[in-house]
Amino acid sequence: MTKKEIIVSEKTPRKTPKKNSGVKKLKILITVVNRSKALFYMDLIEQYEVNMQLVLYGQGTANSEMLNLLGLAETDKAVIVSVIREDNAKEILETLAEKFVKVKNGKGIAYTIPMKSIIGVSIYQFLSNNTSNIKEN
Repeated sequence: MTKKEIIVSEKTPRKTPKKNSGVKKLKILITVVNRSKALFYMDLIEQYEVNMQLVLYGQGTANSEMLNLLGLAETDKAVIVSVIREDNAKEILETLAEKFVKVKNGKGIAYTIPMKSIIGVSIYQFLSNNTSNIKEN
């Protein structure tokens, strides 16, 4: 064999891409509930290591006939915006769906939106509740 044949027949080790197991994708969870139940649902969502939630208060615009048809009594609503980890999204949505049925006057809707980017490692660590790598001053 010539030197050229040896080089061609040798297997060069492939570099495997590094997996960053500490990085988890984030989603924005939107939950719309009766205003009187906002704190209950915020506490429920917070149990899933959620560090950031925002509540927006509003009033529904449906007329009384539509409200009666849908079985909704209150028009005062709370929109809870939460940043959650994608790996918790399914469990959170299932828990919310269960509570929407079981809690008296606890009806609502919930859905997620993917979060595509975040600027800053510290912000990401806070939002994902991954504070193990933050150095103390």
